[in-house]
Amino acid sequence: MAQRLPSEEQIIAILRDEPMVGSQLRGALGLPKKQKMAFKQLLADMVERGLLKRTSHKEYQLGDGESLEEKREKRIKKIAEQYPEDNRRPAARSRRQNDKENETRVKRGILHQIGDEQWEVHEIDTGKVYEMCHRRQAPGKEGETISFTLYPHPKLKHSYLAKVDRSAEALNMSWDEVKTKFMEESNLPKDFSPAIKKFVEGIKEPSAKDFKGRVDYRKLDVLCIDPDGAMDHDDAISVERLPKGGFKLGVHIADVSYYVPEGSDLDEEALERSYTQYLPWTAVPMLPEKLSSGVCSLHQGVDRCAFTCMMELDKDANVLSWDFHRSIVNVSKGITYREAVQMMEAGDDSIKALAEVTALLKKNRTKEGLLEFKSTEYGCKFNEAGEPEKIVPRESDESNSWVEECMLIANNCCAKELSKRKLQGIYRIHEAPDTKDIMELYYMYPDLFKDAPVMLRDLGKPRSGDTNLNPVAFKLYQHLVKRAGDDETLMNRILRSMQKAHYDSNSFGHFALNWQDYSHFTSPIRRYADLWCHRELARKGKEINAERANSVIEVCDLISANEIKNMKVERISIKVCSCWILKSRIGDDFEANVTGIEEWGIYVSIADPIAEGLVRFRDIAGDDFYVFNPDQGLAFGKKSGRTFRRGDKVLVRLLRVDPLRGQADFSIIEKLSSEPKKRRRQGERDVNERADRAAAAEALGYLSQPDEIDDRDDFDEPEYRAGSRAAKRNREQRRKAAFADRNEGGRNSGGKPRARKTDARGGRGKRGRR
Repeated sequence: MAQRLPSEEQIIAILRDEPMVGSQLRGALGLPKKQKMAFKQLLADMVERGLLKRTSHKEYQLGDGESLEEKREKRIKKIAEQYPEDNRRPAARSRRQNDKENETRVKRGILHQIGDEQWEVHEIDTGKVYEMCHRRQAPGKEGETISFTLYPHPKLKHSYLAKVDRSAEALNMSWDEVKTKFMEESNLPKDFSPAIKKFVEGIKEPSAKDFKGRVDYRKLDVLCIDPDGAMDHDDAISVERLPKGGFKLGVHIADVSYYVPEGSDLDEEALERSYTQYLPWTAVPMLPEKLSSGVCSLHQGVDRCAFTCMMELDKDANVLSWDFHRSIVNVSKGITYREAVQMMEAGDDSIKALAEVTALLKKNRTKEGLLEFKSTEYGCKFNEAGEPEKIVPRESDESNSWVEECMLIANNCCAKELSKRKLQGIYRIHEAPDTKDIMELYYMYPDLFKDAPVMLRDLGKPRSGDTNLNPVAFKLYQHLVKRAGDDETLMNRILRSMQKAHYDSNSFGHFALNWQDYSHFTSPIRRYADLWCHRELARKGKEINAERANSVIEVCDLISANEIKNMKVERISIKVCSCWILKSRIGDDFEANVTGIEEWGIYVSIADPIAEGLVRFRDIAGDDFYVFNPDQGLAFGKKSGRTFRRGDKVLVRLLRVDPLRGQADFSIIEKLSSEPKKRRRQGERDVNERADRAAAAEALGYLSQPDEIDDRDDFDEPEYRAGSRAAKRNREQRRKAAFADRNEGGRNSGGKPRARKTDARGGRGKRGRR
């Protein structure tokens, strides 16, 4: 026999002590699970009559005696008294008709609390009042101005609920607040621990004690060339001409491993960060500032501890030998890239020797095979208040390549030295492109592959044995880069088809450089992989086989993952600056280029100010429905047939901006590029062209109209018209009848099948083939 439900007085008596969820209350009353639904209905009736109240945490507690219907009528009456205008949402048809072209879905209002967990927002522009959606947490503070969006009320047919729009809130933030919030959301470290600070404070400027056992290069003419405004100087170069021809090239790197003990707190923190994170407005260093910009940094005119790769080159800059050792250097010239070019033009001997040897080094790399990707990097200029003012492309002088060639050859020698001495090195590897990615690039940009020196079927596997070098694929990519020319969109697409370089404990080769051995040696202040290689190169005797503080495999995985994260943060930080510049231009129109198309929308870039954004398909002007075609890499309208491809010029309007996340949304107002002509199939001609040719042929007397129609005019009857149902039915009946007759006549009187006639070659004769 089923247990009777408890009375309302019993339920109220239990809830008088503490609120409970439904399952707890049912357990306290000793009700079985099969009465769960009946008990829930009883509780719902009590809530409706105001005897109980259900909180946002789904707990039941004592009510105030006022029913939900009375509360609803009171609220509606209050709204009607304060704001007599209609606040109901219109029907679906009228919403489409009354939708303003320049109206934004994000609104502004003042937040007010009207109950323990009930909030409403008063729209600033119209004075309308909207109920806030039910939340466990308060949507804001009393009297706070918020941004909100509206969506249909799930229970009241003609009403809206308001929801806080967090993305629009960034428009009211100051630049300092945006920077702070961005760095917090990016999980960037704020500072170093007290223990690390105390350890670094004890490090002093290098003295004679620190110089023992080091090779002294203080008499050499050492150059340190860095970008304007750089604080950490971790590399310097020296070039000497040899009497018999050839050069002695020295690459001197800050000896960070001397100041950062392996396994120490400082070392573990540097490993956790892995890189110095560069942002347009600041830098988050891998090492404390006293080391990165002070004791370790190679400043002009100061004795510093260094780790040197001294290479002997022949007259053609081929590496004859190299040696890695700790040293002392004193930079004689600390200059910027632009100053280096000016000194070259003025005839400085040391700069001329550097330019000569690096030109030969690049010539050697060109012989082996060279992939040069032309891509533009961007920086940001700030006004006097420290706010973003303009996005500008970073300048690249001729002197950039001088430094780069020296660093490349030193890294190459570092990898060879690690392999030769069988040390636990960290290598920079880059796999050959995957065949699937190459085929995808081919389908999207077939013109890139025109006159390619290799066939796609000859590519084979991306990796063969213990090497990532693939001569066939490398030759193909040389052709692709040459075909792309200065088209940055195509160049970026080629880069996306390639694999991502990363770190590994084995020297499997670097596809893009076309080198089997490559490592990172030249930037230990801002990159942990270089610091690790310095430690390995400094090992001697028993230290070579000693256990490391960290596993080299785990270190490779960690710094590779952190590299991807840091690159993403750096890329978004530039977008944060560009969106801050755009936030005052909502509603403005810009000419833009389509840079990419995905299934969720079209990516566009504008030139003034330099910025990127997304156009969602629903934000394209007109009532068309757009579909993404991944095979052709375009979006097309189902009604109009209008298409959007990469490289198209369009007129866009800025709809909304979120500086905190670096996101800008546009709408396409007009397509400025002309529609491409449709390709004809083989043998297909245009209708007008066929009509013109027929008229010309008739005029020349090549066509004549027959006076009488032959016996085949029966086919003009509906029964025989091509495609009519009757014609199809008759053809099917004739086919079945013929098939039945053939089967009947194909058997002899004995019931055995008749043998088929064959030709001389053993096959069926011409008349027998169907």
